Amino acid sequence: MTSSSEKQGLLDKNGGYGATTSDACTNNYDNPIDPSLYSNDDDNGTMHIRNIKGGLKGSLANSISHSIGKLKESMRPFPASVRDMGGTSSLSNEMFNLVKNLIGAGAFGIPSGVATLAGGTATKWAIVPAAGIIILLAAIFGYYFVLLGRICKMTMAASYREAWDRSAGTRGGILKKISFLVPLSIIFIAGIGNVAYSMILADTVKSLAERFGHHISRTASLMTLTVFVLLPLCMVKKLSVLAPFSAVGTAGMVFTLVVMAIRCFDGSYDPEQNGRYLDTAPDLRPYFSDDEHMPPLGTNIFLLSCMCFLAYFCHYNAPRYYTELKNNTIPRFTTVINVSFTVTALVYFAIGIFGYYTFGANTDGYILNNYSANDDLASICRFAIAISVTFTYPLPFIGTRDGILDLFSVSDELQSSTNLNILTLAMLSAFTLLAWHFT
Repeated sequence: MTSSSEKQGLLDKNGGYGATTSDACTNNYDNPIDPSLYSNDDDNGTMHIRNIKGGLKGSLANSISHSIGKLKESMRPFPASVRDMGGTSSLSNEMFNLVKNLIGAGAFGIPSGVATLAGGTATKWAIVPAAGIIILLAAIFGYYFVLLGRICKMTMAASYREAWDRSAGTRGGILKKISFLVPLSIIFIAGIGNVAYSMILADTVKSLAERFGHHISRTASLMTLTVFVLLPLCMVKKLSVLAPFSAVGTAGMVFTLVVMAIRCFDGSYDPEQNGRYLDTAPDLRPYFSDDEHMPPLGTNIFLLSCMCFLAYFCHYNAPRYYTELKNNTIPRFTTVINVSFTVTALVYFAIGIFGYYTFGANTDGYILNNYSANDDLASICRFAIAISVTFTYPLPFIGTRDGILDLFSVSDELQSSTNLNILTLAMLSAFTLLAWHFT
């Protein structure tokens, strides 16, 4: 039998008798444990577990203490840096941000994927399998997004790595050892997106400046944009702050879509109608062969599938979208995802239709390249896309920053506003340097 003094020491070691009422009920994690499990039975106010009697063997006492320890671990809250900020974003703010996070410059490659499905023919039926691919992948990726929110709720996690570790559990073994790969992959994927956006913006701003008679170098364009536009946007700590900018960016995408529809139907690029904007390079002019038969589907589906895969991927921000949503129940979170992915799929489908039906087999990998430099509406679209991409930039940037903090397990105390600003400067400098180096 275990003596009373031995039981006392054992439970003190495991956070039992020696804990005060306040400490035990909060578990040092700010998450209450049901106080009915405890009672103050002595004059000193120390905690005694009601179900543990003096005659319990040491093994049973140890088992109960171990269970309490596991309960403490499972109730660990969100990191303070996220928890203190979270729960304030409305449904509309989340939808604007997520739609903008999804619809980036990559959307304008979808028409070339549709053209690949058509195999250079004049068939109009290529849009049917294209629609199937776009809708199917939207459903799959939307489900994955919801699933990530459910996992965060079940594990009370606020980041990918935290959710991974808690899902693996204490017996995760190799899964816990390789958990660093989770934030590392996020840093790589989201970071590559930021570098690509910097490159696109540098070239776009340079072209727009020349269009209005101002000749500046690509380096000057990149540096000016980074310092005066991207840096202030990337200093934000919450996605909800970016909602107004996302709304403006989405408006730019919608305007471009409307212009594509106008040019698809007004004959401006139709060779049979002697369209007025046929001054582009021969390989960018509309071309439809005489063959109207749909080619058999095979490897030609992969290009559009890969484009949609990249276009729908913004899951690096899923934990943050969930934790920042006001009253973040799973039904509310699911509503955000369903609306956002449906809108995105419709936009992708429309871009694919109007782009392919206008330029056919010669549809470029970036559809705006097909439009004439003398087309004023197209020039406005290029400016609108530059604005849209600019306001998209901080969304993957925040995902990359969260991934770095997650990778190095930066404590909540170190995630101060000053330290986050320093990290932001370092990251943006690195992305700008890479964008400057790679043309």
